[in-house]
Amino acid sequence: MPTLLFNIGFLKIEIWDFFDVFIVGVMLYQLYRLLRGSIALNIFVGMMLLFMSYQVFKALGMDLLSSILYQFINIGFVSLIIIFQPEVRRFLLLLGNSTLRQRDSVWNRLLGRKVDEVAGPEIDEVRRAFLKMAGSKTGALMVVTKDADPDTIITGGTPLNADISYGLLVSIFHKESPLHDGAVVVQNGSISRASAILPVSESTDLPKSVGLRHRAAVGVTEKIDVTCFIVSEETGRISFARAGELEQGISETRLRELLLEYM
Repeated sequence: MPTLLFNIGFLKIEIWDFFDVFIVGVMLYQLYRLLRGSIALNIFVGMMLLFMSYQVFKALGMDLLSSILYQFINIGFVSLIIIFQPEVRRFLLLLGNSTLRQRDSVWNRLLGRKVDEVAGPEIDEVRRAFLKMAGSKTGALMVVTKDADPDTIITGGTPLNADISYGLLVSIFHKESPLHDGAVVVQNGSISRASAILPVSESTDLPKSVGLRHRAAVGVTEKIDVTCFIVSEETGRISFARAGELEQGISETRLRELLLEYM
């Protein structure tokens, strides 16, 4: 039975009410993080205002107006799912990835286990290649996929199906190479294609200094569950993108950590 905490006249507050408010608050905050900086946020706010108006009119007993708003809300929420399909997918991926990471961390602590991360040869090849390209200010963009199907979002490019190697990566992104424009896609532990075309992010939260390469990296991570590693042609800095977030100027140590985690 729920425990009654407060009873003020008609208002009865139980402990589960606090959990209810907290969970809804967390979900709204995560939705705001996913939608901020885009026109989708304005649409979402408009739908929430419409829903609140419906609740007010219903409480006041204005049946005709509330019934009309109710029909708009029914159609509106179906439309939201269609309009916000990429955002809903990102939200579910973010929720699932966070839950799995927390579960694994708790399980390892309970068992007293410590997972030793040993870099495979392909990770060292990528690390060396990116440090080389950063030193020479050679622009590069690499997309690493896991379970996501890149063909749904990533288009074009030249099929390679080649093993990951330092020499191949440096050669692909050499300024005289015909494949240096676009992205390299790493799938199932190998380079599946080069010079691939990615969707460009329209987020206004990105720094104005970032170019098309960084916006493409953020754009593809907004739509599918992939990670991107970028080398800036202007500054030589290495950046990392995941779930629509961009981390700029990562160190060699940080680069290795991210490669271990996502490759």
